[in-house]
Amino acid sequence: MTPHLFVLFGATGDLAAKKLFPALYRSFGDASGVRVLGVGRSDWDDAKIQDEAAGALVESGIEESDARAWADKTLTYARVEAYDELGPVFDRADEIEASGETEGNRAYYLALPPSTFPGTITALGDHEADNDRAPNEDGHQEGGWTRLVIEKPFGSDLESARELNAVVHEHFREKQVYRIDHFLGKETVQNLLVFRFANAMFESLWSRSHVEAVEIVVAETNDAEGRAGYFDGVGTMRDMIQNHLTQLFALTAMEPPARLDADGIRREKTKVLTSTRAASPEHAVYGQYGAGEGKEAYAEHEGVDADSKTETFAAVQLHVDNWRWQGVPFTLRTGKRLKERLTEIIVTFRRPPVSLFNSAKDGCEPSPNVLRIRLQPDEGFRLSFDVKAPGSGFSTSTQHFDFDYADAFGDPPDAYETLLRDVASGDTTLFVHAEEAEQAWRIYEPLLNADMTPEAYATGTWGPQEAERLGFTLDPATPYSDC
Repeated sequence: MTPHLFVLFGATGDLAAKKLFPALYRSFGDASGVRVLGVGRSDWDDAKIQDEAAGALVESGIEESDARAWADKTLTYARVEAYDELGPVFDRADEIEASGETEGNRAYYLALPPSTFPGTITALGDHEADNDRAPNEDGHQEGGWTRLVIEKPFGSDLESARELNAVVHEHFREKQVYRIDHFLGKETVQNLLVFRFANAMFESLWSRSHVEAVEIVVAETNDAEGRAGYFDGVGTMRDMIQNHLTQLFALTAMEPPARLDADGIRREKTKVLTSTRAASPEHAVYGQYGAGEGKEAYAEHEGVDADSKTETFAAVQLHVDNWRWQGVPFTLRTGKRLKERLTEIIVTFRRPPVSLFNSAKDGCEPSPNVLRIRLQPDEGFRLSFDVKAPGSGFSTSTQHFDFDYADAFGDPPDAYETLLRDVASGDTTLFVHAEEAEQAWRIYEPLLNADMTPEAYATGTWGPQEAERLGFTLDPATPYSDC
């Protein structure tokens, strides 16, 4: 692993404790030359961050002695008054780098509120330039590499995304920038590329000629309680669909890249997004969870206006105007307080043009072949197909081929582990390009500007019934036929 200094802004936050410290340990715990400098506004010191990180590691299942040894060896802390006044950060970084252990390489990770991004990026860029660390036109720089990792959300609409990209590109080259979407770090999301492009059987069917519809479902059982102050100004469309679900959509719909590298994959994803029509309110449904299962309604959470129109559920139908997908609806939907937690891509293939076989029920058309790619939990896929049911005649029965990722390979690594290793190795394949981010916001701009009232839905259900007008059944497990 390449030696480097990992500068973690927002080191006192929940993301650091729950995801980043465990991922750093599992990614670099045995590596020499990797140091972590935590940055925050809390009144912490080296001992405090080491204690907090060690506790977080133990919570994630790491032995206490190993957690303690890594934290004491690797972690230091710099307190700042504001995230655009970074003198203490650079002073501590210089102290650490004086040993030569990290070889002058730095990764700046911004796990911060989005409002701080412009000031922090500007302060980092000015420091790099003042110390002759800015890269030349070829991306090379003296004294070690610099990489900037930016957590979502990247902007809140198209205009703000463009403004933030302008700030980023004023100080950093695009190849230095890693806009992170942790969904892209999941092994099963990456497996989607292999599934499509390594198996001619599926890729040959992956078009409007054979596919009737595609659904992308991200269902959550958690709610917005405890973070309603943030969420009420954002909503599910910005928090989930514009980034996570749109990335899954782009990977599902993209053309085969010329090469399986960062430039090739990001280029094809951008082409798909550019070819996608802007969403319309007529093809979208918002919902907001009510009370149920002993829990209060969204509008009853502390910090939420009783008349809030913030959506906790969103479904939108997209159309891609290109040769492969013309006329095939892609439906993206996600929500909080739904019946169960799952992430699936559901590809429904067209039925045969003529049904030759009688079903078990007169006038009942057999089910289409359906491919379900499960990303969480129980990662894997299921392909449905029809067989002859025992007995006379040609009654059909739907059966399934199943593949379980954990059964074959064991539990996959956490997405953040994959992404942090990619940052250290300089691989931008699984990160979002500037144009991708802007195109994703362009698609949803009409919905962000529309006055849409969310439909009420009960806690523990699959969302508002109104969403079925977009052409899907709310319960993803519902068969397409009861034949």
